[in-house]
Amino acid sequence: MKLLVCTSYYYYGNPRGLEPQFYYLYRVPESLGHTVDFFDYLTASAVGVEQLRRVFLATVRGGGYDAVFIATYRDEFDRETLAEAARHSPIIAWNSDDEWRWEDYSRQRATWYTFMVTNSPNIYTLNRAAFPNLIHAQWACSGFWDGRATRKDIDFSFVGQVYGARGPQLRWLARRAGLRAFGKGTRRYLYPNYGREALPKRVQHAVQSAILKYALPSIADEVGVLSLDQVNMIWNRSKVSFTPLDSSQNNVRQIKGRVFEMGMSGTLMLAHRAPYLDTYYEPGKEYIPFDTLEECLQLARYYLKHERERAAIAEAYARRTVAEHLWRHRIEHVLTAAGIL
Repeated sequence: MKLLVCTSYYYYGNPRGLEPQFYYLYRVPESLGHTVDFFDYLTASAVGVEQLRRVFLATVRGGGYDAVFIATYRDEFDRETLAEAARHSPIIAWNSDDEWRWEDYSRQRATWYTFMVTNSPNIYTLNRAAFPNLIHAQWACSGFWDGRATRKDIDFSFVGQVYGARGPQLRWLARRAGLRAFGKGTRRYLYPNYGREALPKRVQHAVQSAILKYALPSIADEVGVLSLDQVNMIWNRSKVSFTPLDSSQNNVRQIKGRVFEMGMSGTLMLAHRAPYLDTYYEPGKEYIPFDTLEECLQLARYYLKHERERAAIAEAYARRTVAEHLWRHRIEHVLTAAGIL
């Protein structure tokens, strides 16, 4: 099978990190033996949207693709461009964050694509009658980073970007449970003295670098954006992973990619209760849910003291992930639902 994958190569255009969907939509089908071409539309759009659309159409017309995957982002593609492209190949939109993007973004464009994939079970249930081309496919694990045999030398961690309620949550858990947090925005919450004028900038940087090297010796000093290798290294080394599921906008709970992405790491997922999460993993046996930070604190302390129970839940989490929640499962499901595979 021959596929064209359209997403960005760098994480939001930042060359310090690769876009996860590049791995999921490009590397995974490539590893399954498919012929996969890649079109970096974010870089192309920086040159000019009109040129992006012309180059995209020329690529699709001459490519002989069985399907084109587009990880939706903003307004890079218009209705006319997609309609012309669909004359040559099925065009499949892969959405994310439909919990808060559906009404204002995805719904308006659903008919522009041959098929539109939503990772929200609720959006799919409510809209599949109105949009017969809608397909549900949840986030998943790439399967590329297996950390089950990795030594767990970090007790309690979070890795990711800070937004919304995450900053206060991280600070609260760091002070009471020794949570270590890494990623964009974590520095100012966990190291509040960093950046104050009492110390010269070079001294502040030296102090911060020493803290990070002590915590994670193989991570670069500047951790504004982590590579996927670094992110997975932290999960693979963590006994318990704090898994907040608050959305970045509109104050809703949503299933984040990390729920599945760290599934083979050997960590225990300590996660917010969220709609539909229990349909993917069994609470108490494959992951541990919490409602409040106080409950999260008590559960983290408990499982850090009871290694046998922690390891059993982490192993069950990994087994379920390997059996049902890899990206190859999602891609095969979408291609089958679309009548392509």
